[in-house]
Amino acid sequence: MEDFLWSALEAPEVQTLMQQNAFLETNSYKLSPIRGMEIRTETNQLDPHRQDFALRINPANPWEIKRNNEYFQTYQEVIGLDQDRKLKELLTRHYAAIIGWSYLQEQKKLKQEEQEITQSLLQILEAQRFSSFFDADDYADLKIDLLEKHADLEELNFEEEILRKEIESLFPLAKSQDIAWSMASLVPVELIEQWIQRHEARPENGEIAYRQKLVELASAEWALAKSNLNIGFVQAQYQQYRLEQERSPWSIGLGVRLPLFNPNKGKMAEKKLDILEAQGELTQAQDEQEAGLSLMKTKVRTLTQRYHSLQEQMESLDMEGLGENLNAIQGGNPLAELRLRRSLVKSKNVTARLKRDIYHAYIEYLAETELLQSLPMVNYLQSDSLR
Repeated sequence: MEDFLWSALEAPEVQTLMQQNAFLETNSYKLSPIRGMEIRTETNQLDPHRQDFALRINPANPWEIKRNNEYFQTYQEVIGLDQDRKLKELLTRHYAAIIGWSYLQEQKKLKQEEQEITQSLLQILEAQRFSSFFDADDYADLKIDLLEKHADLEELNFEEEILRKEIESLFPLAKSQDIAWSMASLVPVELIEQWIQRHEARPENGEIAYRQKLVELASAEWALAKSNLNIGFVQAQYQQYRLEQERSPWSIGLGVRLPLFNPNKGKMAEKKLDILEAQGELTQAQDEQEAGLSLMKTKVRTLTQRYHSLQEQMESLDMEGLGENLNAIQGGNPLAELRLRRSLVKSKNVTARLKRDIYHAYIEYLAETELLQSLPMVNYLQSDSLR
């Protein structure tokens, strides 16, 4: 199970973000201190013997260099947080596949048990064909019920094939392995309740941190657009004809661009809109997470209460005594006990469905609290990991 879960780290979505992060670690985004360099020449007074040469250097804007570094450093942090989001999304899918497979195996087992009980009921009714216990309508209903059970099993087998394909797409090594997950191997419901009570949520990480960082990134983009200005140039000029005049042929020139008008106002306005949008998405994410945390915690608590209530009702039944009483009431007819067993299987189906819903709500709660993808990674469906 752990191999399947941890394979989320090797998913292409996560690996792509890791590669992007590794690239930015090399500081390839840092700007050169020189923005541009030109070699110029001109013919002074159209005299070919008076050819002037100049070297013009455009230094980079130091504010632009600083803002560029801040932007990419923030972008790198966004990638790291997005990597956590992708990992959480993938782990949620992996956990859902484990729960779905385990529930499917339980359904198949209970459906086979129902089928066997129905076959036994039919055999007994056939043996009682000429007795007062025989009920033709009951016999016909059981025949139809047996056909339905067979169709249900085929449908479950088909669902199993589809789910196996999904598991193999998430974890290709599963193609050559048997999948032995079952409801019995998953963490008990009681341990889930205890664990949730002991551990505090950490909603400040994950989605909220990602949205906050997107606001910072949009602000960094705006600052970068504002500082994207040409500050001027430094020029060295060589005029050979001045040698004939016994003067120095070299001269130095300096040009400074006055920042009276910013040509990037359109881009700055666009980035300002991005800031406002990111702030709105942050507020929405905070509201959704607060509501989601409360909802998931309530959902887990409600489902576990229903599960325990059903368990207590089933445990309170004296199956042996109840079977004997039914046999006595119906004159020793063995059909009574089999029908009781069939009803019990239906209760087991309800219990299995409740457990499945509890596991799904539990994983959703872990996702909302940002614990699902936190390091070191934990298998939240194994008892040993939660003790």
